[in-house]
Amino acid sequence: MLVISTSALLMTACNDKDTKAGPTSSQIAQPMGTGQPGGGSPGGTSTNGQATVRTVGKTGWYEGFDITVDKATVIPDEFGGAKIRIDITYKNNTTDNKTLSIVPTLQVGNEIDAGAGFDNPAVPGKGSATGNVTTSVKKLSDAQHLLDTIKVIYGTAAENQTIIPLSADGKVESVKPKELSVSGTLVQDQTTIQITGGTLSPSYSKGENGKMDLALHVKIIGGSGISDGGSNIFYEYFSVKTPDGQNLPADIRGPINELLERNQTIDNAKNFAIFVVPSPGTGTYVVTYDAKKGEGTAPTFSFTVS
Repeated sequence: MLVISTSALLMTACNDKDTKAGPTSSQIAQPMGTGQPGGGSPGGTSTNGQATVRTVGKTGWYEGFDITVDKATVIPDEFGGAKIRIDITYKNNTTDNKTLSIVPTLQVGNEIDAGAGFDNPAVPGKGSATGNVTTSVKKLSDAQHLLDTIKVIYGTAAENQTIIPLSADGKVESVKPKELSVSGTLVQDQTTIQITGGTLSPSYSKGENGKMDLALHVKIIGGSGISDGGSNIFYEYFSVKTPDGQNLPADIRGPINELLERNQTIDNAKNFAIFVVPSPGTGTYVVTYDAKKGEGTAPTFSFTVS
């Protein structure tokens, strides 16, 4: 268990078995792939060409989505092969309308199926939509065995991946993001920064395997002494000292850029100071707000993840 100040943070590599469903929104259809030949064992063919349907109900997490593989269907064709369809529900946990920034991959056995087609939906903020993966195999011996060999993969080995196997005993490889109950105040001259919560999630940026995104939501309050024309507040004014002693500036992926007027409060749901920190992120952090860029005393706030 990871504890942040007065509240608890749980961060687990999860094997979520809950099936989730949601309404369909607009989707971007991709053509059905040609697929790769499927292996199998004798004696496991589908009876009379009937479809084989497997309920999967496994969930992983990627880029702000809960991704649930709902079911997989194998439909034999008249040539001895089969078509495969995997139905997936995407739940968008962000407030933005989103589509995955990457094209997932389908692994069949030990090979990537270059012919698989992914229907990745456009999902409204805080909404859900359904998508699918389609492919085919030239030879089908055992539909159940074929399904046991398939994995849906988000991201590459160089990044923090999410891997969802279709086999009943296969474990989902994914880290579930968690919200942080953390609060603190930073005051410099006429500007007050209130930290009102945050999140800790794997980084999905290229080449950042083993990194986490520590995102702290900030509310900005202007004092009565702010000069005419206001005061600019930028993400560059925030930094954090990590448990291993690194001093890290806030990253551009949290682009705070506000003009703060006299006696104004800015409480934008999208204003997060984001820091790319080493996984798993345990220990004591010290956050600094410094609009003077080292020319005066900069306030700090500390919290502990344990």
